[in-house]
Amino acid sequence: MTTALVLAGHGSHISPHTASVVWQHVDRLRALGVADEVAAAFWKEPPSFHRVFESLTSQDITVIPIFTAQGYFTQTVIPTEMGLTGAITQRDERVIRYARTPNEHPELARIVRQRVETGREEIGAKADQIAVAVIGHSTRRNPESRQAAEQQVALLRSAGVAAEVIAVYLDDSPAIPDVYALTNAPILICVPFFVAAGSHTTLDVPARLGLQSGERIAEINGRTVIYTAPVGVEESLAEVILDLAREAGASLHEPHEGSAWDHFPAAGREDLIAAVEAAGEMVFGDLLLSLNEVSAINPVMNYHAQRTKSLRDSKIITSPADLRAFMRGEYGVFRPLPTMRDLPIGWHVAVESAEQLHAVVETIYPGAVADWSAARQGNLRITDLHQVAARQTGMFRDVDTLTAVQHGDVVMRTCANCVLQPVWFEVSTPAVLPCAEACNLWLSRAVKQLELTESLT
Repeated sequence: MTTALVLAGHGSHISPHTASVVWQHVDRLRALGVADEVAAAFWKEPPSFHRVFESLTSQDITVIPIFTAQGYFTQTVIPTEMGLTGAITQRDERVIRYARTPNEHPELARIVRQRVETGREEIGAKADQIAVAVIGHSTRRNPESRQAAEQQVALLRSAGVAAEVIAVYLDDSPAIPDVYALTNAPILICVPFFVAAGSHTTLDVPARLGLQSGERIAEINGRTVIYTAPVGVEESLAEVILDLAREAGASLHEPHEGSAWDHFPAAGREDLIAAVEAAGEMVFGDLLLSLNEVSAINPVMNYHAQRTKSLRDSKIITSPADLRAFMRGEYGVFRPLPTMRDLPIGWHVAVESAEQLHAVVETIYPGAVADWSAARQGNLRITDLHQVAARQTGMFRDVDTLTAVQHGDVVMRTCANCVLQPVWFEVSTPAVLPCAEACNLWLSRAVKQLELTESLT
């Protein structure tokens, strides 16, 4: 029986860094070869929680939620989107295991304490001069979401590392700015109990603390404030993920040092390879594929000239991490949807095997190969907007109340700039690259359309 690991994260429409920490661990686990397939899934980005299983061929799948707390997303959103019924779900001749969150692993407590100790040593302060604020996200929709931060507070208090230790929250009370009224020590160490250095930890939390952009240490309200890195960016989190997977019952392979181009989701892979082999070179979205190279299509050049030029003087990319960072705009303008028609050009990946060819495409367009192949075989699972709305428990539950005009307007503003064709909205024959379900970006814009309509009535 083949096995798969799925790391489930939040993702973002604003920052590439929210998802990047999940992708870093995916790359590492692929290189270690601990499972036949290793994938990521996100709420805000593709591949989505709901469709990630379509890209996998394994019969034994373990999902590890990369969140620092049990709460609304881990207890409601992920199970609903993935169709999970408990710790073990059996569906379509598959066994799907659902692991615990990393916050329940002792390594997270060690990292939190290390953040405090490092901050204290940095300025040579004693414990009785320090107050610590563990900053969680939390949500009023799920009271349990604050328990992880509270648990870390209890552990720090028992360790005696500071005179005062409290928890404050981004989306709950006490709120982050309340930290100045709730503590008195002259030095305040703030530890964001978040997984990634995304928009929350780089923008929202620092702003509410009164820190300027990029500021780590500052004098605020007559006190020295030290803002640490998030707890989830440590490399040791990879071992935590493996521990949680084993605890959930995953049958993992013995780790070994391999390539991050290995162990990608395999659905559609053989179909893609066969198509490229038959054609010699093939257009896939805004990519030009051959058995030797993958590059982006430049619309002002013919394919032969572009292929010759890319081999001669374009940027050479050699790893999935570098390719993903370049495609997502981590060094420039962030691309919130990887299938948008603004793919960077002037690069190429020299592929060494047919399997790597597929891995390159999957890195740039996660999940697209599986849907392309399923559509060719006539078994693509399409989810219309009513079905999407029916499974929502939050802000997207009313998206199917859009009028036909509003619906079409959001499709034009979002889908017209995407290489995928929205067959969930209107069947297109033939759909070269199908989109089987409204993406999170589309849903977010649909909600804004509804809000705008309500404000004008």
